Amino acid sequence: MLHRVMLQNILRVIIYKKIGVLNVKSCNIFQFTYLNIIIHIIINMSNHFSMGAINKTTNQYEYPKIANKINKYKCPSCEKDVIFRNGKIKQPHFAHYKSDNPCYYYDKPNESQIHKDAKLLMKSLLDNKKNIYIHRSCNYCEQINCGSNYSKQINCGCNYCEQINCGYSECFDYESYIFEDNYNDNTKAVIEYKFNYNNSKKSADVALVENDKIKYIFEICYKNKTREENRPEPWFEIDAEKLINKINSGEIIDEDGNISIECIRDYKCDEYIKYEENESIKRKLYYEKLKQDRIEKERQEKIRKENEKIRKENEEKGRQPCNCGIMILNICICENPKYELVKLSNNLFCINCSKWKCRCK
Repeated sequence: MLHRVMLQNILRVIIYKKIGVLNVKSCNIFQFTYLNIIIHIIINMSNHFSMGAINKTTNQYEYPKIANKINKYKCPSCEKDVIFRNGKIKQPHFAHYKSDNPCYYYDKPNESQIHKDAKLLMKSLLDNKKNIYIHRSCNYCEQINCGSNYSKQINCGCNYCEQINCGYSECFDYESYIFEDNYNDNTKAVIEYKFNYNNSKKSADVALVENDKIKYIFEICYKNKTREENRPEPWFEIDAEKLINKINSGEIIDEDGNISIECIRDYKCDEYIKYEENESIKRKLYYEKLKQDRIEKERQEKIRKENEKIRKENEEKGRQPCNCGIMILNICICENPKYELVKLSNNLFCINCSKWKCRCK
């Protein structure tokens, strides 16, 4: 909403200059009306969905890029007649006639309507036997140089440790082609195709089927993605909004009519899978090293405590007097003592260690 307001303000400034006014207060009623009409047209152009319609003669779905003003069309949602517009300002699109009970399929489509239109569009592309190129890129390669703690701290000297920051920047795209050879008289595109998989009933948004056998599955995603384990290969997931807009703008159609569609499945390329396996080894080595460091630290702490206990015991023992009355702590234990007689106490004093000779010996 904020971006829409900002866009309106920017457009007003531009148009003010074009029509030679400084602000709204200086506009006359005609200039003000003209200004708001232009802004309304431009804003609505930026938010318009190029939804398709049903050809009333063939009862087949047609998207704006291939529609024409000769045919008669009806809305896929309310089934009321619609008009095809192909002017110079807006890109080709369908619109409802004015009604007291309006349908917003083309103006403000909801999630289910966008999902439905994208399914009809995908089926139409397959029914018309279009050459389709499906591509997808790895979603994870950018995460490889993530700088995790174990990749920084461990230095075990293995080859992988030297390669950890090898700097993968790109991955090989997964590619699949659906060409004319994939279509024959027994091939058909089916919306909401029912099938069994992994002992449960499933439904594909669009399936290309040959003799009741699935060749390809196309899941149409607007907000919620399909779980990877719920579909048999080969299957593709396609962004509904991008498919509708890019097909009708011609952005993904080349000069020969071939169509390039992005698959948005949660894909990992072979390079990343190798990296992930090596990263798992590295993580295991890192946490193993942490475990060994912890064990060694606990062992050293145990030794320290035992030595401290012995020291305190010896210190306590040294404070006790010998039978001769001299404190054990102060008794000379030199191997080669050098004694002198202290006449005052009549005891022998060792010059080497500054302690006394035990009189019990």
